[in-house]
Amino acid sequence: MSARPDRSRVKGAALLVLVALLAALVLSACGGGGSSSSSSSETTTEAEAETESESSGAEGEEESGTETAATGSEAWCGEEGVTLGIQDGGGLNNWSKESQEQVQQIAKSCPAVEKEIVVDADFEPQKAVSGIQSMISQGANAIVLIPDSGNCAEVPAMRQAMQHDIVVVPWAADPCGTEGTDYTKYIDWDTKAAGREWAEWVIEQMGDKGKLLYEGGPAGNTVSSNAAEAIAEVVSEHPNVELVEPISSEEWPVTNWDPAETKKLTSAILAKHPEIDGLINDYGASVEAELQAFQAANRPIPAVAASESNALSCTWEEEKEAGNEFPLMTISSRNWLGRYAAQFAIAEASGGTPPALKNGGVFSLGQWENSVSGKAPECRPEDSPEASFSNEMSEEETAKIALEG
Repeated sequence: MSARPDRSRVKGAALLVLVALLAALVLSACGGGGSSSSSSSETTTEAEAETESESSGAEGEEESGTETAATGSEAWCGEEGVTLGIQDGGGLNNWSKESQEQVQQIAKSCPAVEKEIVVDADFEPQKAVSGIQSMISQGANAIVLIPDSGNCAEVPAMRQAMQHDIVVVPWAADPCGTEGTDYTKYIDWDTKAAGREWAEWVIEQMGDKGKLLYEGGPAGNTVSSNAAEAIAEVVSEHPNVELVEPISSEEWPVTNWDPAETKKLTSAILAKHPEIDGLINDYGASVEAELQAFQAANRPIPAVAASESNALSCTWEEEKEAGNEFPLMTISSRNWLGRYAAQFAIAEASGGTPPALKNGGVFSLGQWENSVSGKAPECRPEDSPEASFSNEMSEEETAKIALEG
C-alpha cells in the first residue's frame, strides 16, 4: 500500500475521499473468501472477485472436503508451526527416495509445516544417531524416520528427542523400544505377517516340498529380521521343505538391498545348490537381480514371492511370453505408509487430529499381485524399473487398509 503523504493537514473533502477509498479496499479484501496465504497483495483484482464468486458457488465441494478430513486427509493439519525432520536409516536406493517423496507430499500439503530437515544415514548406525541429534539441535518439533540403519540402533536418539518434547514417528522398520517413551507412534506393515504370507504361498507353489531360498537386506535390519523369523517358522511346519541357506531373526543371506550385491550373492548360492524351488526376498528390485543370476546360470526361475517392483513384473511378463512363466506373488512396497506417518507426526505437532489407524498402526497389507489366482503382475516398460504402482492407490483404497471406519 502507498505511503501516506507527509502533510500536517488534509482538507476535509480530501480526507472524506481517502476514508471512502480505504473502506472500499478493506471491504474488497474481506470479500476474498476463506482461503489463507503467507503472502498478501496490495489490491484486489477482478480475477480474485471471480474466484470469490466461484468459491461461494462450490459449497458442495467444501462439504466433501470436510468429509474427507474426518478420515484423516485434512483434520491432521493443525495451525501450530512445524519443523519436520525426515530421516531414512538407508537412503541409498529408489525405495528410499520414493518413501521420502511420500512423506514430503504430505508435508507440502500442510501450511503448518514451515521447514524440513532431511537426513540419510546410509545404513550407518552412528550417522543415524547423529542425524536425529542434529534435527533436535535444529529445532525440529516432529520427526518421521525409517529406523533401519542397524538393529535397534536409533532407540537412544529417539528417546532423547522425546525428552525434548519432539513428536517421533518411526515407520517401515521396527523401531524397538517402547511407545510413549522412545517414540510417539510406530506405523508399519506387519513384517512377520508378510514373511508368513510369502512363505506359505511359495511353499504351496512348490507342492509342499523342495528347497527354498530367502535373501534379505543389511545385517541387523528389523524388516529382514522379522521376515526371516516368520519364514523359518513356516518352513518348520513343512517337513518336506528345506532352506538352502540358514535363516533366523539374526541371520540370513545379506544383499544390503543392492541389486549388484544380490546378483553376486545369488550366483554363489546357485553354484553351491543345484536345486532351488522357491525364492523369497523382501525387496523387489533385489529379486530382479536374483532372476538375472538364474538366467545367467541357465537355471529355471522357480516360484517367487517379494515386494512389488516394475522390473520384476516385466521379467515375469517376458518369461511368460517366452513360454517360461513362473509363479509370482508380491506385497505392496508400502512407501505410501509414509503418508500416514507424516500425517500423524504433523497432527501431533501442529494441534491437528491424528488419523485413526487400524490395529494400533501396524497392519497386514495382504497380497498386491498374484499371477496364479489374483491380480496379474503389471509391467510398464516406460517407467522406472523400481517403480511401485501400489503408491498410486487412491486415498479411499489406502484408507481401507490403514484406517478405522
